[in-house]
Amino acid sequence: MNKSALPAITCIILTKNEEVNIPRCIASVRWCNEIIVVDSGSADKTLEVAELLGARVFSNPPQGVFNIANQRNWSLETAGVTTEWVLFLDADEEITPELQKAITATIANPGDKNCFELTPKYLFWGRWLKRTQNYPNWHPRIVQHGKVCFAGGVWEHFEDGARAGRICEPYNHYANSKGLSDWLNRHDRYSTWDATKIARYLATRDPASLGTTRKLYLRQWAAALYPIRPFIRFFSMYFGRLGFLEGVASLVFCTLYFFYEFMTVVKIIEIKRKESGRAL
Repeated sequence: MNKSALPAITCIILTKNEEVNIPRCIASVRWCNEIIVVDSGSADKTLEVAELLGARVFSNPPQGVFNIANQRNWSLETAGVTTEWVLFLDADEEITPELQKAITATIANPGDKNCFELTPKYLFWGRWLKRTQNYPNWHPRIVQHGKVCFAGGVWEHFEDGARAGRICEPYNHYANSKGLSDWLNRHDRYSTWDATKIARYLATRDPASLGTTRKLYLRQWAAALYPIRPFIRFFSMYFGRLGFLEGVASLVFCTLYFFYEFMTVVKIIEIKRKESGRAL
């Protein structure tokens, strides 16, 4: 399809050590007017591969704990976006032809909306974990440039006042595309961020300690019940959502998230012990 016949849109892909995934991701958004890669400090050939595939590349390594909302906002402010609309992807994600059609049709006639949420089709060991991941599970991914920014931390959302719509056709998310070691590294970072926020909230009871987030009351409850979070997460995903109907892939996936929550619990305990002067 001729790009000039489509509404103008830029795709920004956030990366770190994604040389395995970036070719598939870029191939899925060739229909966009421009493709920009914003990297967080890759040690592999992500940048070289992205440039060879025609993307404009920027590097913005985080100072301290990675904050995806900050990285998305930095991209909007710094990467020289010239189109009206911006689509955000992670490198382990892929836009399907069906979603492409839905996106272009929607931004051609957005009504009063200035941003849109998309929903992922989580693929793990070749299986769509539709029940396990509570499909549809909405993520903020399309913004009208200059109209909307992101807020939050590891789990970002549109800033207050955004007029958000939803596009129901899913994108593909290859949830384990780089294997267990990469998953553990990423969720080690996520659990550190989560534990720090929760420990601060437990010490102060100040909701602002949990950061700017939607559904703040749920995060307050989750913080108060932190010792049993691993069990709540596993049982809600595997039994509550009927994830067990999705076979061994679901069992392994739910167990991984049990371990993520367990890491968070241990880190909260470590923070509390350090603050009280006790040994680790």
